[in-house]
Amino acid sequence: MLNTDPTSPDFNSYASVSDLRDFSTARGYDIPTDDTTCKQLLVQAMDYLDSVNWKGSRSAIGQPLAWPRDRVFIDGEEIDKSIIPTRIKQAQCRLAVEAQETDLNPTQSGGAVTMERIEGAVTVQYDGSSNDGTVSFPWLNAMLRGLTKSGCVFNFDVRRG
Repeated sequence: MLNTDPTSPDFNSYASVSDLRDFSTARGYDIPTDDTTCKQLLVQAMDYLDSVNWKGSRSAIGQPLAWPRDRVFIDGEEIDKSIIPTRIKQAQCRLAVEAQETDLNPTQSGGAVTMERIEGAVTVQYDGSSNDGTVSFPWLNAMLRGLTKSGCVFNFDVRRG
């Protein structure tokens, strides 16, 4: 069961099935007609978003999801720490659409082994064209720009004033 109420201890989704339907209709994406499958897709999308390195910090101690957040600035303006930005909900909806065709959290860790040889030393050769077990969505980076931290180990926020 999806719970989109950020004040609830059972809060587990930014977007509702209704949000997913509105998002998909506006953009011409096909989604399942049954609510159960839509809920499953939204949960898969939420699992993916749970791995994102967000700016700021959770607004409340013990809140179940990363958003809402405190101390997040976009274009010099602080986002209200009680809301979940529309872009976050839209990202979850778009990921739910993608989840119909793509495993958002694959367990595969490398390309297919094309050769393995053992003679004193071990040689393993991987198929460089196969999936490396990670999924990436360039559109997601653009959609979440300003809300996420970079992949850099040394992260810090710079503000004026």
